[in-house]
Amino acid sequence: MDKYVEKLQEIFDEYKFKIVIGLVLCILLLVGYLIFIQKMDNSHSVKATDTQPTSLSKNGTKVKSHSNEQIFVDVKGAVKNPGVYQMSNNMRGSDAVNFAGGFTEAADMNHINLAKKVTDQEIIYVPLHGEIVGLPKSDSISDNKQPSSESPASDSKGSAVGNKVNLNDSDKTKLQTINGVGDKKADKIIDYRNQNGPFKSVDDLKNVPGFGEKTVANLRPSLAV
Repeated sequence: MDKYVEKLQEIFDEYKFKIVIGLVLCILLLVGYLIFIQKMDNSHSVKATDTQPTSLSKNGTKVKSHSNEQIFVDVKGAVKNPGVYQMSNNMRGSDAVNFAGGFTEAADMNHINLAKKVTDQEIIYVPLHGEIVGLPKSDSISDNKQPSSESPASDSKGSAVGNKVNLNDSDKTKLQTINGVGDKKADKIIDYRNQNGPFKSVDDLKNVPGFGEKTVANLRPSLAV
């Protein structure tokens, strides 16, 4: 037994430098491998977070989005599930309609811009067929064409210029065709007219309760005085 121990001692003494170097290299390789594995795990974790952020729909279902900035959009009118939805700031009108369950059969899709990016606190209103008079917002008349002799329909209780609603001449029913204007807001517009006289400009709508600067800016293309 002593002979074996002495033999091992002789071998160790002869090769101890190489043995120590080998052990050091093995330890370094092991440490490097562990660091590499940890970095790879962190990298996959960051990528998963960056590429698949989520937002919550009305019913609490998680959906993919493409931005960490979350906004709230109010979807009304001819959709299956009207309500306020949390979305990301680079989504579009089509996404908002999908959040709300899609169009109903009575929806007039010609008067809503599905390609427009949504904004925080925006109201997206999908009208019914026949609810809005005039050409769709996407239609236009080129400079070398004359407009048709047929003008948009109007009645004695409300007037329209193209597809615009006149704040001064329109009755309550007509006012409710404005995107996001319901029964109460229509009454407030009429009360303002009765107390202050006709609107001098569309910007006067900011003086009516419930109409902020951003809302008026969104509605301006569809209004007239």
